[in-house]
Amino acid sequence: MTNICKINFKIKGEGIPIVLLHGFMESLEIWNYIYRSISTKYKVILIDLPGHGKSIFTLEKNMIFTMEKAAEMVKKILEKKNIQKAIFIGHSMGGYIALAIAEEYPEMFLGLCLLHSTTESDTLEKKKSRIQSIQLAINNYPLFISTSIKKLFHYEKLSFLQKEISFTKKIASHTHINSIISFLKGMSIRKDRKFLLKTTGFPKLYITGLYDLILDKKKIYEETKNGNQIYFVAIPTGHMGHIERPKKIIKILENFIDFYSK
Repeated sequence: MTNICKINFKIKGEGIPIVLLHGFMESLEIWNYIYRSISTKYKVILIDLPGHGKSIFTLEKNMIFTMEKAAEMVKKILEKKNIQKAIFIGHSMGGYIALAIAEEYPEMFLGLCLLHSTTESDTLEKKKSRIQSIQLAINNYPLFISTSIKKLFHYEKLSFLQKEISFTKKIASHTHINSIISFLKGMSIRKDRKFLLKTTGFPKLYITGLYDLILDKKKIYEETKNGNQIYFVAIPTGHMGHIERPKKIIKILENFIDFYSK
Protein backbone atom coordinates (compact mmCIF):
# COMPACT_ATOMS: atom_id res chain seq x y z
CA MET A 1 0.00 0.00 0.00
CA THR A 2 1.44 3.37 -1.03
CA ASN A 3 1.13 6.08 1.62
CA ILE A 4 -0.59 9.25 0.45
CA CYS A 5 0.41 12.23 2.56
CA LYS A 6 -1.03 15.73 2.49
CA ILE A 7 -0.76 17.76 5.70
CA ASN A 8 -3.31 20.53 6.16
CA PHE A 9 -2.15 23.67 7.94
CA LYS A 10 -2.78 27.40 8.08
CA ILE A 11 -0.86 30.46 9.24
CA LYS A 12 -2.32 33.71 10.45
CA GLY A 13 -0.88 36.86 11.99
CA GLU A 14 2.56 38.38 12.38
CA GLY A 15 5.15 38.41 15.12
CA ILE A 16 6.55 35.65 17.33
CA PRO A 17 5.73 32.23 15.78
CA ILE A 18 3.36 30.17 17.90
CA VAL A 19 2.84 26.53 16.86
CA LEU A 20 -0.42 24.96 18.07
CA LEU A 21 -0.48 21.15 18.13
CA HIS A 22 -3.84 19.56 18.83
CA GLY A 23 -4.52 16.34 20.71
CA PHE A 24 -5.74 12.87 19.79
CA MET A 25 -8.90 12.79 17.62
CA GLU A 26 -8.87 16.59 17.39
CA SER A 27 -8.03 18.96 14.55
CA LEU A 28 -6.77 22.50 14.14
CA GLU A 29 -10.41 23.59 14.52
CA ILE A 30 -10.17 22.80 18.24
CA TRP A 31 -8.06 25.98 18.55
CA ASN A 32 -10.61 28.24 16.82
CA TYR A 33 -11.29 30.58 19.73
CA ILE A 34 -7.66 30.63 20.88
CA TYR A 35 -6.05 31.32 17.53
CA ARG A 36 -8.55 34.03 16.52
CA SER A 37 -7.54 35.93 19.62
CA ILE A 38 -3.76 35.40 19.74
CA SER A 39 -3.24 35.77 15.97
CA THR A 40 -3.90 39.50 16.45
CA LYS A 41 -0.57 39.63 18.34
CA TYR A 42 1.49 36.70 17.09
CA LYS A 43 2.15 34.55 14.02
CA VAL A 44 0.07 31.43 14.66
CA ILE A 45 0.74 28.14 12.88
CA LEU A 46 -2.03 25.53 13.09
CA ILE A 47 -1.48 22.01 11.80
CA ASP A 48 -3.84 19.07 11.31
CA LEU A 49 -1.75 16.14 12.47
CA PRO A 50 -1.59 13.16 10.08
CA GLY A 51 -4.87 11.26 9.90
CA HIS A 52 -6.70 14.09 11.69
CA GLY A 53 -8.86 16.94 10.43
CA LYS A 54 -8.24 17.63 6.76
CA SER A 55 -4.79 16.05 6.65
CA ILE A 56 -4.66 13.01 4.41
CA PHE A 57 -2.39 10.18 5.44
CA THR A 58 -3.24 6.61 4.56
CA LEU A 59 -2.72 4.40 7.58
CA GLU A 60 -3.07 0.64 7.63
CA LYS A 61 -4.81 -0.83 10.66
CA ASN A 62 -1.68 -2.56 11.92
CA MET A 63 0.59 0.44 11.49
CA ILE A 64 2.02 2.21 14.55
CA PHE A 65 2.22 5.96 14.12
CA THR A 66 4.90 7.14 16.52
CA MET A 67 5.28 10.56 18.11
CA GLU A 68 8.66 10.81 16.36
CA LYS A 69 7.09 10.31 12.93
CA ALA A 70 4.50 13.00 13.63
CA ALA A 71 7.28 15.28 14.92
CA GLU A 72 9.20 14.97 11.64
CA MET A 73 6.11 15.87 9.65
CA VAL A 74 5.52 18.96 11.78
CA LYS A 75 9.15 20.00 11.37
CA LYS A 76 8.90 19.71 7.58
CA ILE A 77 5.93 22.09 7.56
CA LEU A 78 7.87 24.62 9.64
CA GLU A 79 10.92 24.30 7.40
CA LYS A 80 8.73 24.80 4.34
CA LYS A 81 7.46 28.08 5.81
CA ASN A 82 10.95 29.10 6.98
CA ILE A 83 10.01 29.08 10.66
CA GLN A 84 13.26 28.43 12.50
CA LYS A 85 12.19 29.18 16.07
CA ALA A 86 8.82 29.18 17.78
CA ILE A 87 6.90 28.72 20.98
CA PHE A 88 5.20 25.32 20.85
CA ILE A 89 1.86 24.75 22.56
CA GLY A 90 0.79 21.10 22.61
CA HIS A 91 -2.47 19.77 23.95
CA SER A 92 -2.26 16.22 25.34
CA MET A 93 -0.91 14.13 22.42
CA GLY A 94 0.21 17.39 20.79
CA GLY A 95 2.44 17.85 23.82
CA TYR A 96 3.99 14.40 23.28
CA ILE A 97 4.76 15.37 19.70
CA ALA A 98 6.21 18.72 20.74
CA LEU A 99 8.49 16.88 23.17
CA ALA A 100 9.64 14.55 20.39
CA ILE A 101 10.57 17.64 18.34
CA ALA A 102 12.33 19.17 21.35
CA GLU A 103 14.51 16.10 21.83
CA GLU A 104 15.87 16.25 18.28
CA TYR A 105 15.70 19.99 17.63
CA PRO A 106 15.82 21.93 20.92
CA GLU A 107 17.25 24.93 19.09
CA MET A 108 13.84 25.48 17.49
CA PHE A 109 12.17 26.22 20.84
CA LEU A 110 11.64 29.69 22.27
CA GLY A 111 9.36 28.01 24.79
CA LEU A 112 7.04 25.06 25.34
CA CYS A 113 3.58 24.83 26.86
CA LEU A 114 2.30 21.39 27.85
CA LEU A 115 -1.45 21.91 27.96
CA HIS A 116 -2.94 18.94 29.83
CA SER A 117 0.09 16.91 28.82
CA THR A 118 3.10 15.17 30.36
CA THR A 119 6.69 14.18 29.69
CA GLU A 120 6.14 10.73 31.20
CA SER A 121 5.59 7.57 29.18
CA ASP A 122 2.50 5.41 29.64
CA THR A 123 2.24 3.29 32.75
CA LEU A 124 1.46 -0.40 32.31
CA GLU A 125 -2.12 0.35 33.38
CA LYS A 126 -2.41 3.11 30.78
CA LYS A 127 -1.01 0.85 28.05
CA LYS A 128 -3.68 -1.74 28.87
CA SER A 129 -6.33 0.98 28.76
CA ARG A 130 -5.23 2.02 25.27
CA ILE A 131 -5.43 -1.60 24.05
CA GLN A 132 -8.95 -1.83 25.46
CA SER A 133 -9.79 1.44 23.70
CA ILE A 134 -8.61 -0.01 20.39
CA GLN A 135 -10.90 -2.99 20.84
CA LEU A 136 -13.86 -0.77 21.70
CA ALA A 137 -13.16 1.45 18.68
CA ILE A 138 -13.17 -1.61 16.42
CA ASN A 139 -16.31 -3.13 17.96
CA ASN A 140 -18.39 0.01 18.48
CA TYR A 141 -16.94 3.17 16.96
CA PRO A 142 -19.81 5.55 17.94
CA LEU A 143 -19.70 4.36 21.56
CA PHE A 144 -15.93 4.74 21.63
CA ILE A 145 -16.19 8.35 20.42
CA SER A 146 -18.97 9.21 22.85
CA THR A 147 -17.36 7.72 25.96
CA SER A 148 -13.88 9.00 25.09
CA ILE A 149 -14.98 12.61 24.60
CA LYS A 150 -17.18 12.68 27.69
CA LYS A 151 -14.20 11.74 29.89
CA LEU A 152 -12.27 14.78 28.67
CA PHE A 153 -14.51 17.39 30.26
CA HIS A 154 -15.09 18.64 33.81
CA TYR A 155 -17.27 15.83 35.16
CA GLU A 156 -19.31 18.12 37.42
CA LYS A 157 -20.22 20.52 34.59
CA LEU A 158 -21.18 18.20 31.76
CA SER A 159 -24.71 19.60 31.56
CA PHE A 160 -23.29 23.12 31.10
CA LEU A 161 -20.77 22.04 28.46
CA GLN A 162 -23.06 20.32 25.97
CA LYS A 163 -22.19 22.72 23.13
CA GLU A 164 -18.45 22.22 23.69
CA ILE A 165 -18.84 18.44 24.00
CA SER A 166 -20.87 18.24 20.77
CA PHE A 167 -18.26 20.35 18.95
CA THR A 168 -15.45 18.07 20.12
CA LYS A 169 -17.40 14.91 19.25
CA LYS A 170 -18.06 16.22 15.75
CA ILE A 171 -14.33 16.73 15.17
CA ALA A 172 -13.46 13.34 16.69
CA SER A 173 -16.03 11.49 14.58
CA HIS A 174 -14.16 12.50 11.41
CA THR A 175 -11.02 10.69 12.56
CA HIS A 176 -10.61 7.46 10.58
CA ILE A 177 -10.61 4.24 12.62
CA ASN A 178 -7.15 3.30 11.28
CA SER A 179 -5.75 6.62 12.47
CA ILE A 180 -7.27 6.06 15.90
CA ILE A 181 -5.70 2.62 16.19
CA SER A 182 -2.31 3.72 14.83
CA PHE A 183 -2.02 6.72 17.17
CA LEU A 184 -3.24 4.82 20.24
CA LYS A 185 -0.45 2.33 19.60
CA GLY A 186 2.03 5.15 19.03
CA MET A 187 1.15 6.89 22.28
CA SER A 188 1.39 3.63 24.23
CA ILE A 189 5.04 3.10 23.21
CA ARG A 190 6.21 6.72 23.43
CA LYS A 191 9.46 7.51 25.25
CA ASP A 192 9.67 8.96 28.71
CA ARG A 193 11.09 12.45 28.14
CA LYS A 194 11.37 13.82 31.66
CA PHE A 195 15.08 14.33 31.02
CA LEU A 196 14.22 17.22 28.68
CA LEU A 197 13.05 19.23 31.69
CA LYS A 198 16.66 19.35 32.87
CA THR A 199 18.63 19.29 29.63
CA THR A 200 16.80 22.06 27.76
CA GLY A 201 17.21 25.74 28.56
CA PHE A 202 14.00 27.14 27.11
CA PRO A 203 11.06 27.98 29.44
CA LYS A 204 8.34 25.40 29.97
CA LEU A 205 4.78 26.04 31.07
CA TYR A 206 2.47 23.34 32.39
CA ILE A 207 -1.27 24.00 32.40
CA THR A 208 -3.24 21.31 34.19
CA GLY A 209 -6.92 20.81 34.97
CA LEU A 210 -8.06 20.43 38.56
CA TYR A 211 -10.83 18.10 37.34
CA ASP A 212 -8.84 16.23 34.70
CA LEU A 213 -9.72 12.51 34.57
CA ILE A 214 -6.92 11.73 32.11
CA LEU A 215 -3.90 13.14 33.96
CA ASP A 216 -3.43 13.30 37.72
CA LYS A 217 -2.79 16.91 38.75
CA LYS A 218 -0.67 15.85 41.75
CA LYS A 219 1.60 13.72 39.55
CA ILE A 220 1.92 16.55 37.05
CA TYR A 221 2.87 18.97 39.81
CA GLU A 222 5.55 16.58 41.05
CA GLU A 223 6.83 16.27 37.49
CA THR A 224 7.34 20.02 37.26
CA LYS A 225 9.81 19.95 40.17
CA ASN A 226 12.37 18.05 38.10
CA GLY A 227 13.86 20.66 35.84
CA ASN A 228 14.69 24.30 35.17
CA GLN A 229 12.57 27.22 34.01
CA ILE A 230 9.34 25.32 34.63
CA TYR A 231 6.09 27.03 35.55
CA PHE A 232 2.87 25.39 36.67
CA VAL A 233 -0.68 26.70 36.48
CA ALA A 234 -3.78 24.77 37.60
CA ILE A 235 -7.19 25.77 36.26
CA PRO A 236 -10.73 24.62 37.19
CA THR A 237 -11.34 22.45 34.10
CA GLY A 238 -11.12 18.90 32.89
CA HIS A 239 -8.72 17.85 30.12
CA MET A 240 -10.02 20.47 27.66
CA GLY A 241 -9.13 23.84 29.14
CA HIS A 242 -8.82 25.46 25.70
CA ILE A 243 -12.46 24.56 25.04
CA GLU A 244 -13.90 24.86 28.55
CA ARG A 245 -12.16 28.10 29.57
CA PRO A 246 -10.56 29.60 26.44
CA LYS A 247 -10.35 33.15 27.81
CA LYS A 248 -8.47 31.87 30.85
CA ILE A 249 -6.07 29.89 28.64
CA ILE A 250 -5.47 32.91 26.37
CA LYS A 251 -4.55 35.09 29.34
CA ILE A 252 -2.12 32.49 30.71
CA LEU A 253 -0.51 31.92 27.29
CA GLU A 254 -0.15 35.63 26.53
CA ASN A 255 1.51 36.25 29.90
CA PHE A 256 3.94 33.38 29.21
CA ILE A 257 4.71 34.49 25.65
CA ASP A 258 5.06 38.18 26.45
CA PHE A 259 7.29 37.58 29.46
CA TYR A 260 9.78 35.45 27.52
CA SER A 261 9.74 37.46 24.32
CA LYS A 262 11.04 40.68 25.88
